Amino acid sequence: MSYMKRTLGFTLVELMITMAIVAIVASITVPSFSSMVANSRLASASNDIVGLLNYARNEAVKTGRIVVVSPADGSDWANGVSVWVDADADTEMDSSEVLRQTTSAPGDVSISSTSNFGFSGAGLLRASAAVTIDVCDSRAGEQGSSIAVTLGGRIRAEEKTCS
Repeated sequence: MSYMKRTLGFTLVELMITMAIVAIVASITVPSFSSMVANSRLASASNDIVGLLNYARNEAVKTGRIVVVSPADGSDWANGVSVWVDADADTEMDSSEVLRQTTSAPGDVSISSTSNFGFSGAGLLRASAAVTIDVCDSRAGEQGSSIAVTLGGRIRAEEKTCS
């Protein structure tokens, strides 16, 4: 009686073909994944700012006081955004006046605005003109976000092509 010995496992050729397929799939998906991560960072930063602006407007209406929106460090919007009430009317943000603050923008996301601004107790924008906040990153020609605040206090985010 002869027994046929059954072999278990994979041959070297099968393993090499599998590795080649994995390498091809990885080379296709890695660039898409990094683009997806960058787009996610932009969307996250934009959503954080829209949420913060809605909070500032709601707080102004709720308390009937002027609520100010400005860069956390006083100059660079990408280092964080602060919502605060100028309780002592000195036009300077004190730590006790801060209601809410975001952290710095993730990755290479840049945030710029036409000016500092606030909301009145009626929810209207306290600025001489509508305000625009642009959220982009270092990828030229890619889609970013433009957040507009009208004089009536309406907050709207839309896509924009970054330069």
